[in-house]
Amino acid sequence: MGRHKPGKPRRPRHGAPTSRGAEPSLRELQPPGAIYEEWVHVPQDMDPSAALADDRLDDDARDLMARMARLGPLYGYEVPVAAFLIDQAMDTGKLGLIVGDNQARLLTLEECAARFGSAGTATEADVRISVHSLHAAGVLLVEEHEDTPLLRVVAGRPDTPGDPWIFQDSPESASVPGVCIPAGAGDQLGADELMALMYLRSCRSQSREPDLQEYLQLGAVDGPDQARRLFETVAATGLVDYRGCEACPAGHLCSREGR
Repeated sequence: MGRHKPGKPRRPRHGAPTSRGAEPSLRELQPPGAIYEEWVHVPQDMDPSAALADDRLDDDARDLMARMARLGPLYGYEVPVAAFLIDQAMDTGKLGLIVGDNQARLLTLEECAARFGSAGTATEADVRISVHSLHAAGVLLVEEHEDTPLLRVVAGRPDTPGDPWIFQDSPESASVPGVCIPAGAGDQLGADELMALMYLRSCRSQSREPDLQEYLQLGAVDGPDQARRLFETVAATGLVDYRGCEACPAGHLCSREGR
């Protein structure tokens, strides 16, 4: 498998599934890096109980089956190998995050909860679901450094396959409005709703009203009716106005400098 520079568009892969008329899946958007070259199709009716009770399987095989059954629904039953790697990393109680100038920071699950979950109340299972939900939505991606999976915050998710991914703290991210995503948003909203939330909160942070035509020009929706429905759905959650701590007034998953 060849290496691919982060943030650069790829050539479309032959044989990759497509969803006509639906929002592109994480797989269809072709995240950069060799770590996203391999995907596992998980049957929707998969029941791992028989495999877990099969004495012919070793512990590693049983562990893989259990993870497949748990992660499949979170990724639309097309699970990147990257998801298994970060799930295994969370078994250690810690998870790596790339911050600043490509510096890696090791977070405890409690610190992950403060950034990606509900600080103070989140269980380990809650943190796992939050991280995987944000990963499946393309808000977080994974890079592998010296066989260690590290999370990286996405500042700009592509709208169509082949478009580039823009990462936080990259030179390209200067053109993307800074915005925070409230804790737990990835658990409540789909990927299209998360994109609408980011836009609405960006407008709120700039003290300006959302512009429907401007949002349509971003290419995130098929037409004004879909955009209105997304805006109404997101507004009803209360997440547009959510405020976090004093250091990060708009929420926990922050793309502002100095967070």
